[in-house]
Amino acid sequence: MTSPLPPFTPEENARLTKIWDRLYELYVEQANGGRDGSAIQAEIDALIKERDSIRPWGWSTGRNWKDDLPKEIQEKLFRD
Repeated sequence: MTSPLPPFTPEENARLTKIWDRLYELYVEQANGGRDGSAIQAEIDALIKERDSIRPWGWSTGRNWKDDLPKEIQEKLFRD
């Protein structure tokens, strides 16, 4: 059985890996009080925007991830 969730392309996987690695670095830098906090936050926001342009749903954002799924994917995932 195939997943109703569309797979990432190899290019998307590669870019998402770089985004997540950089986000991790930035969150550590932010926690350690590195450079200007607003500069760090601006870079974090830009990376999140780029991540969301690849796929705008399914990320851990404090929301229920199911609420952000496109309707057609919800129907495939949650049918009885």
